[in-house]
Amino acid sequence: MEEVKGLGFKNKKAAAFGAYGWSGESVKVLNELLKESGFTLVNDGLKGLWNPDEKTAGECVQFGKTFIETLR
Repeated sequence: MEEVKGLGFKNKKAAAFGAYGWSGESVKVLNELLKESGFTLVNDGLKGLWNPDEKTAGECVQFGKTFIETLR
């Protein structure tokens, strides 16, 4: 992400997602880095605890579909 910040993106949309085991701060950190890099965040991101179960996997699929809709 540090290298991406220097590329000067403008008018690009982004969303962060990830899994966590302890604090769950990675999506928040990625959101800040994306904003600093010139991206427009389309949502607050998605995070899941440990390995995704069937419910979380479905949420991930919906997250992707919703993101794609924001690009149209």
